[in-house]
Amino acid sequence: MALTVAAMLPMGPAQSAQGTATAGRVMYELQPPEGYASTAAELLSEAGHVVGSARDARGEKFVQVRWAPDGTVTPLRGLGGDWLSPRAVNDDGIIGGSAYTPDGKQHAVTWDASGTAKRLQEPEGYLQSIVEDINNQHVAIGTASLYSTTWAVRWDRDGKPTFLEQPLSSVGSLATRVNDNGEIIGSARFAGTSNTSAVRWDANGKVMYLGASQFPSPASARDINNRGTVAGDTYDPVAGGHRAARALRCCVFRVMTGASDGSGAYELNNRDVVLGSTKIGDRIETVRWDNSGGMVVMKPAPGTSWRTVHALNDPGLAVGTSDQRAAIWDATGNATLLPDETPGRVLRNSLALTINNAGQILGRVSYWDVPEHAVIWR
Repeated sequence: MALTVAAMLPMGPAQSAQGTATAGRVMYELQPPEGYASTAAELLSEAGHVVGSARDARGEKFVQVRWAPDGTVTPLRGLGGDWLSPRAVNDDGIIGGSAYTPDGKQHAVTWDASGTAKRLQEPEGYLQSIVEDINNQHVAIGTASLYSTTWAVRWDRDGKPTFLEQPLSSVGSLATRVNDNGEIIGSARFAGTSNTSAVRWDANGKVMYLGASQFPSPASARDINNRGTVAGDTYDPVAGGHRAARALRCCVFRVMTGASDGSGAYELNNRDVVLGSTKIGDRIETVRWDNSGGMVVMKPAPGTSWRTVHALNDPGLAVGTSDQRAAIWDATGNATLLPDETPGRVLRNSLALTINNAGQILGRVSYWDVPEHAVIWR
């Protein structure tokens, strides 16, 4: 097993007062391939696959890697060009992204457990493509481009591409997220305007605008869950300004309760709980909205003064950073610092990036005396 136990911080009074969000958690360092010293990672599947990168001690060599749930690390191979970009990983450990060929063109690819890149077919006549997301049915979505023209594409399990329906009057579209039912979110752009409008495609590829105001409505779709609910922001034609919003499968965006001008929603779970930010008084606060619209402020951990919350799982736990320390938040908005100290090392900072439904947390830890490492808290 390639995971290394780093340390577990003993439970203090502040932690015990917050319940069991961190009770028994242990931090494991994800080990780099041979010849590399530091690691970083941002993608975590529900099954525990991790995708990230590694660098050597001099910062001269760089490689993209995949860690299996047991910690085994595998370098990702490209298409012969000088760059590759993993963007998503599903529960079978299949990675979607893009890689360059020697002629400098970017192509949609998937990677299997061996780290081998499989190039996906572009629609006829198109020269470049990118995978932005892949679901557990192995449906990938992204874009295909021909010079300055870019359209949203879906690839089926066998890698066959299909253009998604083009939004009326649009001159381009992007597909960014897909749920396990094959519903897709993204955006469309229009000639003669700088506005982009949030769109949703159903499982058959039919498009629907999500903006709450008149077409072309400036709006953004950030996340979609398996219920078909979308989180993002929309221009509010009543109050004016862009505000955090949620759209049920049937409907366009509706502004969240208490959402201020300039607010936004960026993450939601399969219970329609939403993470976002809004102005309260003279401060921009990170908040969570429950599925009935009730709003809770995400507070800094005891003894800290600021926080950034990145991700949310279905049980309702959220993770992020509080005063440069990795932290976890419960459903009431209370935070607890994650164990990040290791005997014999001087901690610089730590960060929790995402959490899956099993409660595994992916992040990174930096010490003053050793290279930065990607870590898992379990």
